[in-house]
Amino acid sequence: MDASRDNSQSERNNKLEELNTILNEPALKATARLSILITLALNTKLTFTELLTITSIGKGSLSNHIEKLASNGLVNVRTVLRSSGPRVIVEITEKGMAAYRKYSEILRYLI
Repeated sequence: MDASRDNSQSERNNKLEELNTILNEPALKATARLSILITLALNTKLTFTELLTITSIGKGSLSNHIEKLASNGLVNVRTVLRSSGPRVIVEITEKGMAAYRKYSEILRYLI
């Protein structure tokens, strides 16, 4: 009985270490970037304006956070020219989805 409890506690601690590793990665250290990544994981791609609305992050901050995520390969950013003007599209990459899945898996385990 005590051995299974020790194993369970040890496994929980291992998951907590994994979670802290994810949260300490420079690209995901800010909660705003984690929020953007989760939002994109659930929507695949959104316009910059849609991300502004959903996340309630300021325009300049959102731009900086997206740039940081993009430079780490977690999102792709492209500009599409429309008759109404240019539109910035932000899309999660496979690397970004893998980070989201790992984060979700750890949280599900801990809850």
